[in-house]
Amino acid sequence: MTSTPLDAQRRLYQPLRGSSIRLLSIKPGFPSEDIECGFVTVSDLHESPSYDALSYVWGEELHADPIICNGVETVITKQLADALTHLRRFPGSGSASPWDKDHPLLSSKNAWNGFARNRHEHYEESVEAHEALLWVDALCINQKDGDERANQVKMMGQIYARAQNVKIWLGKEHKEPPAFVASLGIQRAGLQSNAHIGTYGGIPIALSFIAQALRNAKGPRNRLAAIKPTGDSAHRNIAYGFPPPDAPEWDVVRNFFTNAWFERVWVVQEAVLASKATVLIGDWEIEWAAIGQAAVWFRSKGYAIPTVLKYQLRDQQDLLPVSKSASVWMLCLWPSNKVPLLDLLREFRTRKATNPVDKVYATFGMADELQLMDKHGFHGLVEPDYLSKTVLDVYRDIAKFLIIEHGNLDVLSEAETTSSMSGWPSWVPDWRYEKASNALLTRQTAGIYNASNELPLAIGISNNVNALTLQGLEVDVIMAYGERLASYGFGAVTYQEELDFVRAAWTLLVRRPTNKSCQFEAGDLAGAFIQTLTTGVNNAYRPIHEDPSFLDDALYWFTQHAPKTIPSVPFSQRLKWKMQRTPDSGRFHEAFVRACVDRRFFVTKNGSMGIGSNALKEGDVVVVLFGGNVPYLLRPVDSGYKFLGECYVPGLMDGEAAVPWRQAGSKRTFFELA
Repeated sequence: MTSTPLDAQRRLYQPLRGSSIRLLSIKPGFPSEDIECGFVTVSDLHESPSYDALSYVWGEELHADPIICNGVETVITKQLADALTHLRRFPGSGSASPWDKDHPLLSSKNAWNGFARNRHEHYEESVEAHEALLWVDALCINQKDGDERANQVKMMGQIYARAQNVKIWLGKEHKEPPAFVASLGIQRAGLQSNAHIGTYGGIPIALSFIAQALRNAKGPRNRLAAIKPTGDSAHRNIAYGFPPPDAPEWDVVRNFFTNAWFERVWVVQEAVLASKATVLIGDWEIEWAAIGQAAVWFRSKGYAIPTVLKYQLRDQQDLLPVSKSASVWMLCLWPSNKVPLLDLLREFRTRKATNPVDKVYATFGMADELQLMDKHGFHGLVEPDYLSKTVLDVYRDIAKFLIIEHGNLDVLSEAETTSSMSGWPSWVPDWRYEKASNALLTRQTAGIYNASNELPLAIGISNNVNALTLQGLEVDVIMAYGERLASYGFGAVTYQEELDFVRAAWTLLVRRPTNKSCQFEAGDLAGAFIQTLTTGVNNAYRPIHEDPSFLDDALYWFTQHAPKTIPSVPFSQRLKWKMQRTPDSGRFHEAFVRACVDRRFFVTKNGSMGIGSNALKEGDVVVVLFGGNVPYLLRPVDSGYKFLGECYVPGLMDGEAAVPWRQAGSKRTFFELA
């Protein structure tokens, strides 16, 4: 009788119940031998034997030879096969097949013991190599059983937290090409010859940069680095012990941090929840904490490649893609590793997932709101479901959960209208894609805005599962708008697109009809304009009214780059700059581009100004929705209103529209967001 794939699947996996898990027992073997392993079923995760857990990128390339698992030939990816080959133990000395007695290399088994000791596998003479226990998601979860996948996903945070060591496999080390080796400055690399790099690859260089970053982070304040501004990268590198910006070593370090592992969603909880995590790349090992701490230092000193639209490598060659690594390490420092769910969704939005629903499910092991659910059962809106829920179902339900759980509309700040959203509810954030604009509501701006004046969230009833009906106030209507800010300045560089955006916005503002009631006195118009362009916060997310020098910095930027835009700066102000301090115009530039990228400046029928969605048009309405900390833009459509996103309008951010409504006890108005 012929065995079918289904028969093999049944022999490979027996159903798991409750909190039970499978561990992979890998038989010792030589690198040239096929991989053999089997499952050890643990009835209760909390009573499991000691085990390690593997964190890696699955990859798409399949391994040439199937492995033998539970006696069944099983196909795995090449990346996993490489990791298992590296992690399995060598056979004990008693298992070594001896050569003939007259073989010149035959001496004793002590040589083999010495080799094993170098691999951290020294065994007692009387004990043979034992099989390592490892948890590997691709094998230990029956990937073809949707119910089992969903149940194991809920436990994955605990699985990684209880592991003795999380082994982070970055793959085999790739040797540098000869042309690159020849281009390296040997004195800079600190190596004796080119042959060392050709033999050992670039990892020693990457590790030396990480080590130098840690020395800088833990050492005293670097006075040499403070002599010149951070824009002088050559001086900065000398001060911190790194080569010049154009040195080829930077390419090696950049290649290290561009490893696909740093991009994936699932690896975040695998690293954050680990009691100990070790990074493996080829035969090299380094503690994950060292990489994370070094990444944070690099980012803090301006070495991080900005996640921007206009950045090109030629702008500065010593920049590194360390932002994602730094973010993961900062999550490691979060108390009890329990992070607000919305913060995790924002972080995971920039990462990659084979299955888009995992951008939500991968947060569950760390999300603070789900901590109690992990013990007492998940809320229906967030119950993992790989079988019956679509991507839209999962994303819509997690948005509803956040609104209900917190009683506010903060999650709506992550929704934006794009041309590819046909059929997608306009109010549901699409976590598959990065948000082009930066949200007004973030952890850094918490408590700064209060547009609804704490009027409680009110959700109306709708027969459409994809609609959201909310109570609120229609405040104003857009009358005219400017072009989208398409560029994002790099460092202190000001691009022409930014100057055009500011000039066009000012022209739009001063040409608005004068017969409209305007809340700005002539002398306050420039200040309100600056406030709008920065959404009321400085470059460090501090309210502008708490930073008196920021207005000076902004005015100085205008005198440098757009002197004919706002009214001329008085001579007394210029004299103050000359006698007291030189303003830092870069502070305004940073705050401005962060706030306005992929947004448009607009003016309203009531004479207000604001910035909002790239998709806005004339006739769109400005509303304050109860439970929302910022105003929003809506567009009337046949089925209700299309949600366009958040907006910033001075004079609406502190509840100015909500207070009169509360005092008057006006009639309720509901908006159905389609």
